[in-house]
Amino acid sequence: MSCYHLSRLLFDLKMNESFYQRALADFEGVIGEYELTDEEKEALRAGDPRKLRQLGVHGMLCLYIKRLNPEFRDNIYWAQK
Repeated sequence: MSCYHLSRLLFDLKMNESFYQRALADFEGVIGEYELTDEEKEALRAGDPRKLRQLGVHGMLCLYIKRLNPEFRDNIYWAQK
């Protein structure tokens, strides 16, 4: 399991606007830049914070996968760093 790489991807999604924009345009390409297991990739694709937490990611960081979901994209929470 590569919890560091999974956490790093979510941290980059949180803190790096250009990374976020790239993830919106090519999520599969972004996932490929990190050393992730198949299980981790599936959890990211599913956008499932609970599964990410089970894989060892900090609970607050897990939520940033929701930033890619159009339903949650405009939430003020994402502006908080």
